[in-house]
Amino acid sequence: MLVSIISHLQMKQSSWRYITAVAVFLAFGVVLLNTYHTSASAPRHVVIGDQGIGLVDHVFNTTLGFEKVLAVNLPERTDHRDGLILASAVSNIDVDFVDGIHGDTVLDKALPPGERKTLGPSTIGSWRAHLNAVGRVVHNNYTSALIMEDDVDWDVRLKSLLREFALSSNALSQSPELAKMDLYNLPPTMPPKVSPYGDDWDLLWLGHCGMHLPATGLVIHNNDPSVPEPQYLHSWNEKETTPLAIYPHHTRVVMRQSTTPVCSLAYAVSQSGARKLLYSLGLKKFDGPFDVLLRAWCQGSDGNEPHVCPGVLPQLFDHHRPQGPRSGDSDISGAIDEYRDKPETLNIRWSVRMNLEKILRGETIYDDQYPDTA
Repeated sequence: MLVSIISHLQMKQSSWRYITAVAVFLAFGVVLLNTYHTSASAPRHVVIGDQGIGLVDHVFNTTLGFEKVLAVNLPERTDHRDGLILASAVSNIDVDFVDGIHGDTVLDKALPPGERKTLGPSTIGSWRAHLNAVGRVVHNNYTSALIMEDDVDWDVRLKSLLREFALSSNALSQSPELAKMDLYNLPPTMPPKVSPYGDDWDLLWLGHCGMHLPATGLVIHNNDPSVPEPQYLHSWNEKETTPLAIYPHHTRVVMRQSTTPVCSLAYAVSQSGARKLLYSLGLKKFDGPFDVLLRAWCQGSDGNEPHVCPGVLPQLFDHHRPQGPRSGDSDISGAIDEYRDKPETLNIRWSVRMNLEKILRGETIYDDQYPDTA
């Protein structure tokens, strides 16, 4: 009798295990289908390798793989702050603000040595605000930080694009002898230990108004659907043909060393790079606009030692220009007495800011600023 009862209980427990296993399997299937539906309806971009494996996929976190994301903003430019807060929120990016500085509040005795007769208060204020951001990185001992200006814009596929940049930057740091590499055929590399972008860089120049391409130290990203056709690519020099015109359409290039970059719209610093930058630009010499000094610091010109500053073309961040008076575009350049009829962001196809209304409505088919002509 006792044996019969025990046998009956064992069969009952076995049945419950089977039912539980089936229920778990079905629940997992429902979650999987929902996940697929969500990702399939969202904008897609080629992602190399499996997401979620290794340090490189930290680019998908809320600070884009850096310890902090900082934005320089004059407190009275509430329009810029509101726009960046909203663009960051819908992109799941966590941004801390660094107050912009009015140059006429910076004491002459606080300035480093250098000839500054041609520098106005706005240039001095910009220099000081960016160095305050760099100083925050040093003071808080952040391993790295992305520093950007408050009017930048980016593609809705930014995080996937940053992952590809990270793979390229890491490959370039470990294979400096190779002149050119293909993103889809990179040489074997050791996984980075500190940063998704590699462990041997001082500054990443991710947002700018244009740069040239060096002859060597390149990773070529072919068939990148986020890159506009060459006729749509522009730099600060509107008459200049993009250096990417020699490549097939939809090509992005990551370079080991940024070449003649203009504008400091978005750049990342490592802790080591931030310390060296704070010394060189904050204490040693100040005699020009911040982006010009930053370029010389990277390239090792004008009395600087060279530093490792990977860059990308076309840029991943660019200015957003809203509809309205162009005099509101910049707090550094002189006022322009013109009116902009339509908003724009150069070089970015699926601009977050240009698609804010659609994103807020939950739509996933976005306006392409630069649709293909062929």
